[in-house]
Amino acid sequence: MFGILRTLLALNVVLLHIFNVYTIGNYSVSFFFLLSGFLMTLIIQQTYGYSFKGFKIFWANRFLRLYPIYWVFAAFTIILIMLFPAISARESLIGIPNSTIEWLANITMIFPKIVPHRFNPILLPAAWALTNEILFYFLISIGISKTPKRTILWLILSIGYYIGTYLYYDLETYRYSAIFASSLPFALGASLYWLIKIKPLSNVHIGYIALLYIGFLLNAHFKSLLTPTVSEFSIYLNMLIAFFMVYMLFHLKLSKKWKKWDYYIGMYSYPIYLSHFLVAILYVALIGYGVNKSNLKLNFIALPLYIILLFIICFLVVQFIDKRIDNLKKRIKKTL
Repeated sequence: MFGILRTLLALNVVLLHIFNVYTIGNYSVSFFFLLSGFLMTLIIQQTYGYSFKGFKIFWANRFLRLYPIYWVFAAFTIILIMLFPAISARESLIGIPNSTIEWLANITMIFPKIVPHRFNPILLPAAWALTNEILFYFLISIGISKTPKRTILWLILSIGYYIGTYLYYDLETYRYSAIFASSLPFALGASLYWLIKIKPLSNVHIGYIALLYIGFLLNAHFKSLLTPTVSEFSIYLNMLIAFFMVYMLFHLKLSKKWKKWDYYIGMYSYPIYLSHFLVAILYVALIGYGVNKSNLKLNFIALPLYIILLFIICFLVVQFIDKRIDNLKKRIKKTL
């Protein structure tokens, strides 16, 4: 059920950016990083391997997964900026690149800052996290989690980075969106691969996973109500919950029908994640119900109509673009 999980996490990011539901979206991004660390280690170990041919095919598929849809949404955003400049300007990060560096960053999703989300202008603001993802995809593909010893060393260094932020640069941003902040959830996910090899589970009930997800939501909700010192523990509790959820989901047995549904629903996660700001621009321009005039945030009364518009756009992208790309990826994978 990783597909359904990814789409739920993407929707949580929408709630943060568009509906001002704090923390849940931030925790969902860290959850994404941990899940990616596990899945990338899994597929490199069990599908692609560490040969040069495997490396090439892995990156061909990663390229097809990440870039075509991104470029479609980036181009659509440029059109919306030109059509609705005043509405687009409500989000300060959104803008058409001016310099060569800005164009290269927005084309490649490699935003050259220690904290990528501070890069400006950016066509799709949520894409900053892909800078972090791409870096750790690369490190995993060249063997940072090839053996248990390497993975444990990576995990120890990642923990050391977090300790260093408390000692020398005590800002939450450097434990969340900075490039090296992603190392800890990625390393935890990679470590989980080796745990699964050592100790598989036999029986997993969906109810236990649902309880963990409720715990994840409650942990995110109550973080803002805690004192600053206590709330720091919430960050690591989130990673622990994510760790055990992924562990249990991997062992959850699904029927073929549910596997197909899970895969299909999962195809919406990336389009939702990338497109939610441009959908907000379109929503304000075309519908305008429940809108805040000073920014792109919407009131909760707008949630049903916004979600309908979001899913219409993502449905079109999945049906006419992503499915074709997915078939191409499968053909490329068969060349291994």
